[in-house]
Amino acid sequence: MATLKFISILILIALVAAFTFQNTETVKLNFLFLQKEMSLSLMLLAFLFAGMVIGWVFSLLIFRKKESRNDDLKAL
Repeated sequence: MATLKFISILILIALVAAFTFQNTETVKLNFLFLQKEMSLSLMLLAFLFAGMVIGWVFSLLIFRKKESRNDDLKAL
């Protein structure tokens, strides 16, 4: 089982490296008053990370809301 996990991690690292090396061209990001030039792979990975963080925060908020509802029902 540990060998499968290790091989999976190595494959994931190889895929991320291939993605990074194949998307090195510079792109311009315009958002409201912000203008930034960066590599395409860096921009995509940054947006992926931001989306993961936003999803994690929303799931925590929903979980806490459900937890407080359960506590209220238990008090009855």
